[in-house]
Amino acid sequence: MAERWGSGPDPRSRIFNDADNLEDWELIAVLLGKGSRGLPIEDLSRDILKKSQGLGGLLSSNIPRNFQINGLGKAKISTLLAALELAKRLKYKSIRMKGYNPTTLSSYLQGLFSPLKRECFVLATISPAGDLLRVEIVSKGSLEEVGVLPRDLVRIVLNDEASQAILAHNHPGMICFPSQEDWEVYTNLKDLLGNLDVELLDHWIFGIDGIFSCKQSTRLEEN
Repeated sequence: MAERWGSGPDPRSRIFNDADNLEDWELIAVLLGKGSRGLPIEDLSRDILKKSQGLGGLLSSNIPRNFQINGLGKAKISTLLAALELAKRLKYKSIRMKGYNPTTLSSYLQGLFSPLKRECFVLATISPAGDLLRVEIVSKGSLEEVGVLPRDLVRIVLNDEASQAILAHNHPGMICFPSQEDWEVYTNLKDLLGNLDVELLDHWIFGIDGIFSCKQSTRLEEN
């Protein structure tokens, strides 16, 4: 069955010279190649965007679990997952190539935490020159499940020869207000690093209502 691309030129041809002007569904169509089971690629691509509520929603969607779309089989799901993982890694590489920017980092972490169903702790380290050295998940699970040992975080910071660090974790499906244990992790790590002339800039907690800053003791305003 011939694919239907609307009235314009085939996006597979336009991608070489006009990629910036392709619509989101056209990029997905080029990625997936063709439709299936009588469903044209144009319709399949639009269905995917509708299900994810836009291109940005794909990054925070659990595609294998939530995308029950006619014509979207395992092969096409694997292609989407690979493309999204590449996008996440490229975004990570791009923020590491720039000087540390709290807005850029918090935006990246928001996308990282959004699809996660368990608490995860992320450590970001910053060089004396202001470059972002690391943004890494250092623990998975709540404090009660696995705990976060400050001495292990200190070891990572020292190995990176960092002068500053940020700790962040998520509250899946919950508000961002910190627990007593969250405060203790922040204060203990801050004291330990301070004794080593390393500044803990903040402990961010991501929840359904935004981001809480332990340093400022309040929820951060959206930028």
